[in-house]
Amino acid sequence: MIEILCALQDKEHTNLIFDLAEVSSIYCCESVAIWKANKMRLSYTEIFKYSDILNPISQTTLFSAGKLARLEPKKIVLDLGSGKGFPSLMWASIFGVRVEGFDMNKKYVGYANSRAKTLNLSHRVRFSAEDIRELRFNRKYDVVASLGLGVAQIYGDISNALEIFKTMLHKDGILVLAEPVWLVKPISSEVLKALGEAEDSFLTMSEMQQLMREAGLQALGHFVSSKEDWELYVRPVFIAMHEIIESESELAEQAQRIMSGFKAEYDAVGQYWDMVLWVLKAS
Repeated sequence: MIEILCALQDKEHTNLIFDLAEVSSIYCCESVAIWKANKMRLSYTEIFKYSDILNPISQTTLFSAGKLARLEPKKIVLDLGSGKGFPSLMWASIFGVRVEGFDMNKKYVGYANSRAKTLNLSHRVRFSAEDIRELRFNRKYDVVASLGLGVAQIYGDISNALEIFKTMLHKDGILVLAEPVWLVKPISSEVLKALGEAEDSFLTMSEMQQLMREAGLQALGHFVSSKEDWELYVRPVFIAMHEIIESESELAEQAQRIMSGFKAEYDAVGQYWDMVLWVLKAS
């Protein structure tokens, strides 16, 4: 199985998330939709310097989702918001699928293609830098993956996104969709401020399931990210931001606030929200 960057195993920083438990709760950046913070000087690339998976979805979940989606060499996957390419490369390596990945971050696309070449997967996986909102496809896919893309922000709302995803799929095709869900409603203004979100940014689990049924998508199964999954997601960000703070960079204050935003996300897991990955079959 493809390795995660060794930073995740850095013993010196193993307890970093807990060492910083007293950081300020002032919010500057929210990682599920960082692109909204367009006044930030720290880039995606700097924030996720040591991250390969850009959301709290584990390798185990990706493997299980691949099995449930019945990935195999004859199938073609469309990965929307492919990031650094980890899920696509993992699926291509294990299941032999072909993947077309698209992301708006040119540096991530370059990194992903470089990794594909290093892993001898360039014949199976290709990444392109495109604005996902403007993509138009003249073909159908066996599987469409949207792993924490923030579909409500990209496509206007989740209901519209589900209909658009269906147009990309063959009949009986598979949608692998990961999105945050609220565990309770209403959400207090304090929690929303800490997370940098509006209540209508996400739905509850039952609301999501209702929209899926209305869209003609059959749930084959779903996976909820654990607290450990979130810790593995947040930890490398803390390492990268901690380096900026230690260097006494002019960006140190912003790095501190970014850590506060990620800590707010981590603290909210299992209490106010979760990340859920669904495997859905189009009918």
